[in-house]
Amino acid sequence: MPAGVESSHIADWLNQLWDTLTSISLPLLVLGLAFQTAQTCFVALAWRNILRTSYPDGGVNYRQVLGYYAGGNGLNAILPASAGTVAMLGLFRTSIRGSTVAGLVGATIVQSIFFAVMSIGVYLWLFLGVAGSFDVKFSWFSDNPVAALIIVVVGGMLVVAIARILWRRAQKKWEEAKEGGVIVTMPRKFLVQVVGVEALSYIARMGVNATFMYAYDIPVSLTNVFLIVAAASISSTVAIAPGALGAQTAMATVVLNGVAPASTISAYTIGQGVITTAWNALFGLTMLARTIGWQATRELMHRKEKEPVEDPSL
Repeated sequence: MPAGVESSHIADWLNQLWDTLTSISLPLLVLGLAFQTAQTCFVALAWRNILRTSYPDGGVNYRQVLGYYAGGNGLNAILPASAGTVAMLGLFRTSIRGSTVAGLVGATIVQSIFFAVMSIGVYLWLFLGVAGSFDVKFSWFSDNPVAALIIVVVGGMLVVAIARILWRRAQKKWEEAKEGGVIVTMPRKFLVQVVGVEALSYIARMGVNATFMYAYDIPVSLTNVFLIVAAASISSTVAIAPGALGAQTAMATVVLNGVAPASTISAYTIGQGVITTAWNALFGLTMLARTIGWQATRELMHRKEKEPVEDPSL
């Protein structure tokens, strides 16, 4: 992209950000960003607890984990394809003694359990609340029982065959991955230090939504907040671009249909998205720079090749 065009896009984005910031009251803006920061800090604490349990001699500390996690969020705000998450895991790998790539994948799975369960619950609640969502017609199967039986049997055989192949190849990696998820073998510790902490982050996330909904005159209720949570979660799974504002706006307009005018819903979604994305970038990259230095942070922001990410402080 030519430098002039890129500068124009940046200027337009900054103008949009400024207009958005000045469209809501300062107290509500501060409250929304406080909730957003709390959400980041709680998730980072859960990460610290998982990693410290898996690698007790790895030198894991909260300040470092917060810098990497918040920095990953900041990079995700400006780079596509979850580049920030890859950078975060790379920094974990090089800074935690004894850690492995497979182990960190296992830790990632453990860290995602609570949010996956919540997402499934919200999805079911959302879809079950829509009349006719599960009115699936199975008349073809009843009209063609022999063909249906063949499909089921052959499909089952293929699944079993593929599963056996994948299991043999994954056994060694699974043994390594389990080291990153060892905290799940300690139920009390897992419930308190991971589920409990991430539940607080989820409450903070709902606080972000409720605050900005109020700021943009969207009726605030538990149902509407959960609808926005569901819309944001669904849109994030189908969007590639940083921020995913287009997908979020479309989903929010659908789930809040009849709650507020479409123009109001769009203004709210874009406003919250622009503000929180900018804050994630500012807060996250600042925390990352305090951990690994500004020069290394700038290099991550402009990294083109998928080379290992190292903590220069080591």
